[in-house]
This record gives sequence, structure tokens and C-alpha cells, in this order.
Amino acid sequence: METINIQKKNIEIENQQFENRVYIALTTVRDKLISLNDEAAGFYLDPVKQITKNYFVVSFYDTLSHELLESFLVEEFKQKHILEAFEYGIYDCFSDSIIYDKYVGLSDATQNAEKISAKQQKWDHDGHYFGVYFPNRIDMAPSEASKISYPLTITSIIIVLIIAIFAYAISIILRQKRLSEIRNDFINNMTHELKTPISTINISADVLLRKDTLENPERIQQYAKIIRAENNRLESQVEKVLQLAKLEKDQIQLNKSIINLHTLIKEVSETFEITINEREGKLNLDLSAIQHEINADPIHITNILASLLDNANKYSPDKPLINVRTRNDNGKLCLIIEDHGKGIPESDLKNIFEKFYRVPTGNVHDVKGFGLGLFYVKSILEAHNGSISATSVPAHGSTFTITLPLIQSI
Repeated sequence: METINIQKKNIEIENQQFENRVYIALTTVRDKLISLNDEAAGFYLDPVKQITKNYFVVSFYDTLSHELLESFLVEEFKQKHILEAFEYGIYDCFSDSIIYDKYVGLSDATQNAEKISAKQQKWDHDGHYFGVYFPNRIDMAPSEASKISYPLTITSIIIVLIIAIFAYAISIILRQKRLSEIRNDFINNMTHELKTPISTINISADVLLRKDTLENPERIQQYAKIIRAENNRLESQVEKVLQLAKLEKDQIQLNKSIINLHTLIKEVSETFEITINEREGKLNLDLSAIQHEINADPIHITNILASLLDNANKYSPDKPLINVRTRNDNGKLCLIIEDHGKGIPESDLKNIFEKFYRVPTGNVHDVKGFGLGLFYVKSILEAHNGSISATSVPAHGSTFTITLPLIQSI
């Protein structure tokens, strides 16, 4: 930027010097013309005027010879080291027109240069005058636009910076608003998830304290089972929150061992087949991968499979259809879990792996959860050098694809 400013300054100085030399030369030419006449030295206090950066006019009191004018101009321009090509024109106030216009080259280069003919502009003037135009100074002299280009550039940069800062501030505000909404949703979901088992345990305890219940051992056993089941449910919810805290602090520990993913898939699937069959649904397994052994933590991989199958079942309507497939791809093991459920809107699909995020359903709690499942899945897979991606079509279902490195690829 500093170099550009110096160059602009040098150009401005050179242009100013050129204009001063032209002004002096034209003043001398006019004085010579007047000295040849016996009358007064002229009518105008400021006979030479610069109209534009490359166009000058000189007031004169009477008609003049173009040959004489040209000889004076050439002589004075050479003395003032003005060797650029120029055009001159003579204006006659009696006919109100430019009566003579000629191109003159002073140096060898300009003698052979293309003669740029620019019709002399009329000047708003009552008397005689002649004009001198320098066509080659168009690109060299800064125009009015170039005068304002630098401050305009600075102003434009400042405006762009202000807009960028404003946009960044808006994005931060929107992000904070979204985080606040996610936090509130998490608190609401957690309150709902914890309140239900607590209420059930409280009701069961009240029943057990009644005298008529004490006389019925079968009823005592029934409510005791309810209390234990709800207690296990509470413990599971608390464990999920603890797992999240460990993930955020990178304190998750993996106890890896060589496991057969196909065997693990079959074991987890057997647990879900009972629930799916009760809903008159079907769970299909297509385990086609030739290589299916991985070095991984069996507990966490089991949790991943259970979480994805549970989601596929929960978010499917009556008679769920779930397909589980495996294949080998570029030295890796791919697991695909596909359902035909309600699907995920495209606007929410990019956020489903963020912590606490749940697809908005208003105040309806038909599907339970904290919004931690897919965040946990993604974090554990990344800890295994794996990945997960999702595609979905609303009302047609979702597909989750897991990629894990094979033993020989580690």
C-alpha cells in the first residue's frame, strides 16, 4: 500500500510540473502575439485557463494566423521541454466556431505516432481564443475519477469490514440463541425423562406402604419390580449425562480387543427383534462383508449398535422395517442401518450429531431421549478412527452409514 501511495504521489507531482510548464509556455505565446500588435496588451486578467487535465485555452483579443501560432507554440514547448504531441484549435467569435484544428508532433516518437484526432471543445467564452489539447496525457494524468478512487477504495474497504463485523456479530447472536434453545430443550427433556420414573417410584412406594398391600405378597413383588425397573431407568439416564461429561473432557477410555462385528450385530439384533416383532415389524440382516473383524471396544460398539437400532425402531411407525447391511469398501468395514420411518428434514440433518440436539417436535414427547445418542455415537466412532454419515427423506426413512478400519488397516 505504501509503495502504491508513493507512486501516486510521484505521478501527481510530475503532472503538476507538466501543467505549470504548459501554463508558462502558453502565457509566453500570448505575450508574443500581443507584442506584434500595436493595441493594448489584452482584455483579460487571467488569459490562460486549464479546462481539463490535458486541455488549455488562451483568451485573445483578435483573429490570428494559425502558422504564426503554431510556430510560437512549437518554439515555447521545446524551450519548456514539452515534447509531447498536441492539437491546437482556433475559435472565431464572429462565426462562433472552431476555424482551424491541427495535430502537431514534437518528438521523433510522436512524429510517427498515430494522430489521435480529438475535436476541439468549445469554451463558454465571448471573445476569441485558441485551445491546446494533449491527447497522450489522457492515461498519464489522473482524471477526476482517479482523484476519488483512493478515498473511495478506503471507504469501500471500511464499509465491507463493517458489514463483515456486523454479519459476524449477527451469526454469534444467532448461535447463542440456538445454544440457548438447545439448552432449554435439554432441560425440558431431562426434566420430563427424570420426572416420569420418580413419579412411578413414588406411587409404587405409596402402594407398598398400605396395609392391604402387605397382606398380598404377589402385589408387593409386582410393585417391587416396578421400582427396580424405574430405578434402572434413572441410573441409565444419569449414566448418559456422565458419559457426555467424559466425552467433553476427552476422558473416555477404550478397552480395545479384536471383535467380530457380525457376531456383535446378531447379538444386539436379537434383543430388538422381540420389540420389533411385537409391533409386527421386521429386522433384516444382510451381512455381506467378507472381512468383518475390527480392533475396538466391545462395550462402546455394542452401545452404538443399540443406539442406532433403538432410534430406527422408535422413529418408525407401526410395523417398522429395518435393514442392517455390511460391506467392505477400500480396506474398511461399512455398516448401514436403514429404516422406513418418519425421516429427518434436510434443515435438521446437519445438526443431528450435535450434543443435546433433537429434531423439533413442539411440546410432544412421543419419543424419549436427551439428544445425546448420536453425539455419543459420533464421538466414539471418531475415537476408533471411524466415521458416521446420514441421509434421510422425510416420511420415507433414514440411512446411517458407519465406517470402521479393519485390523490390517490400523
